[in-house]
Amino acid sequence: MRSMAQHSLGSAVMIAMATGAFVLWSSREHQTQSVSCLVSTTNGEVQGMDLGASCAFLSIPFAAPPIGSLRWKPPQPAAPWAPETLQAIAPRQCPQVNPAGSTMTQGNEDCLKLNIWTPNPPPASPAPVLVWIHTGAFTSASSNLPAHNGRNIVERTGAIVVAINYRLGPLGFLGHRALSAEDPAYPSSGNYGLLDQRAALAWVRDHIAAFGGDPDNVTIAGQSAGGNSVSLHVVSPGSNGYFSRAIMQSGYATFRWRTLEDAEALGDVFAAALGCTDPSQALVCLRSKTAREVLLALPTGQQQFAETARAPWGPVVDGLEIPDQPRTLYEVGAFNRVPIMLGATRDEGWIYVDRSFPAGLTPEQYSTAVETEFGADAPAILPMYPPENFPSPKHALSQLTGDFEAVCEARRVARLIERTKTPVYLYSFEREAPAVAGDQVIHGLDTNFVFGNNFGPPSNYVFNAEDQALFEAISGYWMRFSAQGDPNAAAAKHWPAFEHPTGEGRGSDKYLVLDWPIQEDRRPREAHCDFWEPFFLRSVSGSVPASQ
Repeated sequence: MRSMAQHSLGSAVMIAMATGAFVLWSSREHQTQSVSCLVSTTNGEVQGMDLGASCAFLSIPFAAPPIGSLRWKPPQPAAPWAPETLQAIAPRQCPQVNPAGSTMTQGNEDCLKLNIWTPNPPPASPAPVLVWIHTGAFTSASSNLPAHNGRNIVERTGAIVVAINYRLGPLGFLGHRALSAEDPAYPSSGNYGLLDQRAALAWVRDHIAAFGGDPDNVTIAGQSAGGNSVSLHVVSPGSNGYFSRAIMQSGYATFRWRTLEDAEALGDVFAAALGCTDPSQALVCLRSKTAREVLLALPTGQQQFAETARAPWGPVVDGLEIPDQPRTLYEVGAFNRVPIMLGATRDEGWIYVDRSFPAGLTPEQYSTAVETEFGADAPAILPMYPPENFPSPKHALSQLTGDFEAVCEARRVARLIERTKTPVYLYSFEREAPAVAGDQVIHGLDTNFVFGNNFGPPSNYVFNAEDQALFEAISGYWMRFSAQGDPNAAAAKHWPAFEHPTGEGRGSDKYLVLDWPIQEDRRPREAHCDFWEPFFLRSVSGSVPASQ
């Protein structure tokens, strides 16, 4: 139960209306009112930070510290902290390497914590809950990234936002034969980070009501690795029932993932790098290593085009948590049937290509890069993206990468979902922020506009009036969808549900262009996406050629 002074919210602040619509509201007027941001849970009291129109609760434990004998095991319940009051005022992140993959970034293995932002004063009726899964290629970042700080969207919409940590890199996604055989009740390994995410969802189900949230109205959302995580929970039988809707931003989990056999083979290489080669002592040896030794045992890389020296840490198709390749599960309709929203940015591929070719590349280098990555498929791919049709070969490789990795996969997944009669909404984020990325609408640019946060260093870009208007529109779509599975109640611009009828269907595949002003369009990059339809490749930002 929330403990704070009682205030009259008024009709403009009500979340539950007779129509069931979710109404946007502004609570800036309440910032000067005195509240305590003290919440009582079954694990004990939690003291958050009073931000005026919202409360922030940072680093609430949702699982036991995965240290010692619990390293590389499914997460265990968090111990109660009562009778003490938990001071939820300091952020926490999991150990990780820096984006270049060469040194460890500060972190603590006792990191299975989550952040919560709530309206202040609390909602008059149980509020919809958005659980955000962070980006970072499953190797970096945390629930504390400034881009997805939940304060602004909570104060604008009256919803509740939860951002979660999960184990990263080899600490979260190590597969090994000894781990798979350690517990007969859990004959698998390699998906500990995914299990952490589910444990956080279980915690939300059991505790979010104390913060004013509706445990029966939870939406999971994420961008990049977070979007892929959402997509994996949608196809995972074990995650069924933990959420009511799903939002996938620039990540759909339909490229070819590592199998348990792949993960265990990588685990052998990892163990050898740490000198843990005796099978009878492998787990004791591995668990004796420091987090730093574990994280730096193999190169992590930074997600470049056709990266060749990067250990591919991430979720595993193990036959248990993920029963089959996710694309296959979507194709046969074996997924959790909840309303889904998904989309991509216009220039998804730019950051991967720019990291690999910061000075650009010649037409000859462009052809070589495609041939190296796609092998026997390259002769068919190159004519679809001739460099003379683009400002430069770098732009050609960027669109090729973005189409293959994101834009066309979003269309593919939308079609697979729609044919099961499950509601699905598709978007393309196309707002340029020149101070941040020039004329490229890069991967991840949309996150700041979803949460309404200005850009930090090096650009330090502050939203202008149109940017702010776009944030207000997007936050409305996201939270109306979270509240009722349809983004359109009271929306100024209608967002048509995605439909792909059989036959010619020339009026099908409608989607929303998120720029200012917002527009409706149809059939995204049709010729290129039709071309990619038969391909089933690995990610081009992985550690092996996509064609393998």
